[in-house]
Amino acid sequence: MILKYKYIAILAVTMLTASCSESFLDINPEQSVAAESAVVDIVTLQTALNGAYSKLQSNDYYGRTMYIIPELMADNLYLSSRNTGRYLEYETFVVSERNGEAEGLWEKGYQVIVNATRAIEGGKTLQGTTAAQQNSINQLIGEAYTLRALAHFDLVRMFAQPYNFTADASHIGVPVITEVNIVQTSPKRNTVKEVYTQITNDLTTALGLMQTQKGKGSFSIGAAKGLLARVALYQDDKINAIKYSSEVIATGGYSLIANKDYATLWSTELNNETLFEVVNTIADNEGSNSLGHFFNVTGYADALVPTELYGLYDAQDARRTAITTGAKPSAEKVALFVNKFPKGTLSDDNIKILRLAEQYLIRAEAYAKEGENTLAQNDLNVILKRANPAAANATETGAALLNRILEERRKELAFEGHRLFDLNRNKKDVKIIQSEKSITVSYPSDKFILPIPLKELNSNPNIKPQNTGY
Repeated sequence: MILKYKYIAILAVTMLTASCSESFLDINPEQSVAAESAVVDIVTLQTALNGAYSKLQSNDYYGRTMYIIPELMADNLYLSSRNTGRYLEYETFVVSERNGEAEGLWEKGYQVIVNATRAIEGGKTLQGTTAAQQNSINQLIGEAYTLRALAHFDLVRMFAQPYNFTADASHIGVPVITEVNIVQTSPKRNTVKEVYTQITNDLTTALGLMQTQKGKGSFSIGAAKGLLARVALYQDDKINAIKYSSEVIATGGYSLIANKDYATLWSTELNNETLFEVVNTIADNEGSNSLGHFFNVTGYADALVPTELYGLYDAQDARRTAITTGAKPSAEKVALFVNKFPKGTLSDDNIKILRLAEQYLIRAEAYAKEGENTLAQNDLNVILKRANPAAANATETGAALLNRILEERRKELAFEGHRLFDLNRNKKDVKIIQSEKSITVSYPSDKFILPIPLKELNSNPNIKPQNTGY
């Protein structure tokens, strides 16, 4: 499906941005540059792509919000009694259409999409003078397709009910953007099925273009396959979830960090377990808005780890090192702090988006749902044994095995932005921790997804309807 949408302003030739005062696709005409002049060679194509990658660093996207909300709206995080006021509506489960974090995520997600689309459009006009140069162009275009797929995927997860909410995924999703031009139009929302179809098409197109098997802070064949496996799992497409995760595991060139070195997983940049991570240099430092500052006791330590989650880890489980204990000054005398961003307030850690460990868990879940208990147990045991070599093998079958896999996903992927989605797509009730108490919300719930921001509703007459319950 190809839709035409409002043109995004171009700053510094190829760095795209969205107006904060209007719809996410509005423009300041005096800042615009003709589409044909945006990407003229491989250098400007790379610059355009860098603009898309840079949006992932924002605290409105993977720099904070995309990691926090799915954990806080479930049972992996809760807000400290002394906090800075960020994400309060999520812990209390009363998110409004005026919420700033939801609005920021919406805008940043679509900025990535429009930046990536501009790179795709410009890249297609280029013709390499040598085979090697054409391969480089194709690689960059493939990365842009993958970035666009990632942002569409994140937006449809946040602002629409999961794929299996209706039998044919015909429920309302988010706008799909595959073309940007100067025509002033307002996008309508596509169905969830249409959004996922576009995501899958973009990723398969990317695989036909990219040359790099493993990237260093950029998308690659291995990372695109890893994302395809995740997308397939969310669609309950077990065959493709198994196919793509198997290709990553068997031929991707990745390997799990050893048990004895697990603590280095979070401090070592571009390690061999990571398929894709957002690179943060000193110049990219988000400062007090960073994830490290948000979690670290020397910073805000706004969100803390529930004791229930901590208690799920055996004493010998290496993953316990991702949580530290102590007291929060002028607040909790005993607290559990997230330690997956060990640089804390000093500088920003790279943000890991796709890891090999998740691929084993994707395949385990898909195998379990296919009734392949032994194969599912084998994959689950890889993760169990890496965490604790002395751990007993998983022996559960059927529903008990699936529940065990979901519990291990909770433990392995904690604080990485998965928990709410895992519960919602598996039609599970959601327990929300609120400091000294908790509430349980039964599936399905209108509040498991975010409202379309009021600013978007006011500026785009075609974006309605608002999500049910808001």
